[in-house]
Amino acid sequence: MKRIFTLLFILISCFGSLTFGQSQERQIRKLLDVVPLKTGWKLKTSQGFVWIRPFDSGIVEVSFSLVDVQPTDSSHAVVMKPKAITLKMDKSALAYTLYAGDLRILVHADPCYLSFIHNQDTLLSEESGFFKGPGKSGVRFKLAPSEKIYGAGERSVPLDRRGYYLPLYNRPNYGYQVGVTELNYSVPVVLSSKKYAILWDNPQKGYVDIGKQQPDVMEWGAIGGPARYYFLMATDYAALMKAYTNLTGRQELPPRWALGNLQSRMAYRNQKEADSIVRLMQQKNFPIDALILDFYWFGDSILGHLGMLDWYKPAWPDPVGMIKKFKDKGVKTILITEPYVIDSMPNFKIAADKGLFATDSLGKPYVNHYFYFGPGGLLDIFKPEARDWFWGKYKKQVDNGVAAWWGDLGEPESHPSDIHHVNGKADEVHNIYGHYWDRMLYERYASLYPNTRLFHLQRSGFAGSQRYSAYPWTGDVSRSWGGLQAQLPVLLSMSMNGLGYIHSDAGGFAMGVKDEELYARWLQFAAYTPIMRPHGSGIPSEPVFFSDKTQAIVRASMKLRYAMVPYNYTLAWENASTGAPLMRPMYYYHDDTVSQRIQDQYYWGANLMVAPVLEKEIKSRKIYFPAGDWYDFHSGKKLNGGTWVDYPVSEREIPVFAKGGSFVPMCAPLKSMDYYKSDNFTVYYFPGKQSEFTQYEDDGSSRLSMRNGEFELIQYKASASTEKISINISKSGHWKGMPATRDMRLMIWRESAVASIVINGKRINKQEIGEVASYAYHDKFIDISFNWDGKPVNIEISDK
Repeated sequence: MKRIFTLLFILISCFGSLTFGQSQERQIRKLLDVVPLKTGWKLKTSQGFVWIRPFDSGIVEVSFSLVDVQPTDSSHAVVMKPKAITLKMDKSALAYTLYAGDLRILVHADPCYLSFIHNQDTLLSEESGFFKGPGKSGVRFKLAPSEKIYGAGERSVPLDRRGYYLPLYNRPNYGYQVGVTELNYSVPVVLSSKKYAILWDNPQKGYVDIGKQQPDVMEWGAIGGPARYYFLMATDYAALMKAYTNLTGRQELPPRWALGNLQSRMAYRNQKEADSIVRLMQQKNFPIDALILDFYWFGDSILGHLGMLDWYKPAWPDPVGMIKKFKDKGVKTILITEPYVIDSMPNFKIAADKGLFATDSLGKPYVNHYFYFGPGGLLDIFKPEARDWFWGKYKKQVDNGVAAWWGDLGEPESHPSDIHHVNGKADEVHNIYGHYWDRMLYERYASLYPNTRLFHLQRSGFAGSQRYSAYPWTGDVSRSWGGLQAQLPVLLSMSMNGLGYIHSDAGGFAMGVKDEELYARWLQFAAYTPIMRPHGSGIPSEPVFFSDKTQAIVRASMKLRYAMVPYNYTLAWENASTGAPLMRPMYYYHDDTVSQRIQDQYYWGANLMVAPVLEKEIKSRKIYFPAGDWYDFHSGKKLNGGTWVDYPVSEREIPVFAKGGSFVPMCAPLKSMDYYKSDNFTVYYFPGKQSEFTQYEDDGSSRLSMRNGEFELIQYKASASTEKISINISKSGHWKGMPATRDMRLMIWRESAVASIVINGKRINKQEIGEVASYAYHDKFIDISFNWDGKPVNIEISDK
């Protein structure tokens, strides 16, 4: 009999593991009572308790428990506190209606499930609601027939994830291309084409099935942990992103230099080589703001040295002198770190004696013998003493002049399920390991260097990691056209999940061959992504080692990126103040079915549309132009929107277009962001009926500039007709170092020359050089230059 029960137990266990993530028959839940609370409502049902707590008029937390105890505020993602809003409840024979600001929540009685309603429109309904049992918990929702679902983090599959089963488990994928559903950064949040979002607030190993098994059902599940989700709704995606980042936190401004060229390779072997790269890049007139040092800074081999966490002096005899020398040239030094310590390193015994490693079931340091870099232990980042020890290694290098950090293998890359952490087993805390690593660095910098902006490259994390100054990249992408094509859905999805600085190893990382065209196209694309960081293995990633032709193409792209600092830095401010991503999918602004399907072009901010070249040796590519006027950013050619165009492409640049009604402020090209002075702007204006743009300026480095009001906002407003253009420029605010006057140059698109230009009531003559201004007309642009003292300026341009 004992054998029979044992066999039965094994069969049940196997069946359970095979059906993880799949719907199973469940008893129908019935509503028994609704109890009003000070902060929301408690639903008593035939199968446990549902707790509803509004956080704002468009944000609601819904959680479940089998017992009558409200779940605790234990979220790793959420930082927002509930706001006091008006709550009301109505009761009918079949349902209760709960009112939370502008949102109505309909509680159906038999069966019991929730519907979220706004302006008579049912945005979302639960299917069978929550389910919870041994080894599994989750929730199920209904999907509308034509509804699109976006998000869930890094996936190189179409932006609309409908029809996909997506694991929620951060996992590296070496050399990936198009079609991979599991990558380094799985974020448990999705957005709907109906303008709502769902955050599944559970970090444990799990999944989201978006209509894979049942086309009209979305199911979230995990091996355990809280059964809790947040529902968010808004009128558009901009408002939805603002709500989501209100809930989970916003990214602080980056140091301005982080928007420059951050040069990297796997890996610079010694001080002499690093010095030669900086020297050669500058000699060949490439802008550069940082050199990133991979694993050779602490050893002479890729294997057996992780965890040394200090300079390998035979190869780096004078790191402090080198760092200072680079800094004097406008180049910052960034070092890689990993959370593993190989057992042959002296630090292994030190950390083991202090109890800093994750352990086995007996409490002994877990030595992972299957780790690629050598047998070693994983720091238990959840232990305060482990964070203290790890930080001590960082602090030493900060004192040496290191400007920023690269955190690698933070999924963690090798994390067997039988590892124990102080707060749970591996699969229970795996997805928040990188999140807590980010938090450790962020909190130490905030404490010890409160006015320094942290830059921390990090390959993995969790919902809300953006608030800890995480700068994620897309992992070990293939050096191939398929790898390049995979970047668009990955970057756009992550951008809409709150991680605004997602970017890729520009040029491709893994395998492949040296392909001049691929490298050039990737770097052209990288110029319009949040971080531009050439990086790769096996083949040099620096443009100076490519042909003269490729060098010229990449140099032009890098110089253009540096010239666009005023525009790009303003996008960073928008992200920090509203949560708006820097890269925005076409559906961000357009609800039409065409825009919802497009994933090979995107908006760079609100004013520019980018169409990367993603295929080899093509002479043209199809581009969709939404309704309105569009202008080729490179040539000034005007196009009418509302149609597809087979647009010619050149080797020199990728297609980029300015939207009608746009301002794009630029500056003179720089060799490093250290030379940015904010004293000269060239502002391109592409006419539209009504135009407005706010440019952000500060000192580029002070972490507290926004909080303390130490910044400046420059407002551009315009109205345009066929006969007249009127432009107004004004400003507000002040910051230390702000120039008293600026050299301003307006480049105003115009089909033909004009008869009259009046600035602040004074008419100026063509090509007049004087105290007020000068102007000329060439290449479809009216070119107006003047010295600006910061006082309001009105410019009238007409044919009269």
